[in-house]
Amino acid sequence: MLSTFDKSLFYLINKDCSNRFFNVVMPLLSELGDWKVLLVIAIILLFFKGKKVRTFSILLLIGILASSGIVYILKIWIARPRPFIVLPDVNLLVKENGFSFPSGHAACIFMATGLLSAYSKRFYYFYLLAFAVAFSRIYLGVHFPSDVIGGALIGTIIGQCCKKISFTFVP
Repeated sequence: MLSTFDKSLFYLINKDCSNRFFNVVMPLLSELGDWKVLLVIAIILLFFKGKKVRTFSILLLIGILASSGIVYILKIWIARPRPFIVLPDVNLLVKENGFSFPSGHAACIFMATGLLSAYSKRFYYFYLLAFAVAFSRIYLGVHFPSDVIGGALIGTIIGQCCKKISFTFVP
């Protein structure tokens, strides 16, 4: 069942914030949370010198696998339809299929951000990026606000677990 808050916030972001600039930027921004983009980044980082970078890369790979796996299971189990399927007048800017809850993009970007916070003193900048990616998923019309909140929570927990692994195995 869709809450009034979820529906109202969805339309506020998807319809009321709509503008030409966001219509161009948001699809690009959204891709930063795609597990495939993060996978390419992790693989590239494997070839860098330095124990910290390689460790980060391996933990990023583990985090991608964990967050994508959990999101996949939850999507099938919960089977929540996407906003453009159940709501009228959705400003749909990208094509998506499958179920809506939780957001895989939000889970992956928050996982990567949580992990990255172990390696950077300025990690809060990355959280701003993660929030922007999550926002973009609503703006694009493919997720409800609760979808991205759920994905962000999953990603944050997995990122923190990976961070703990990093501190455990890497001096």
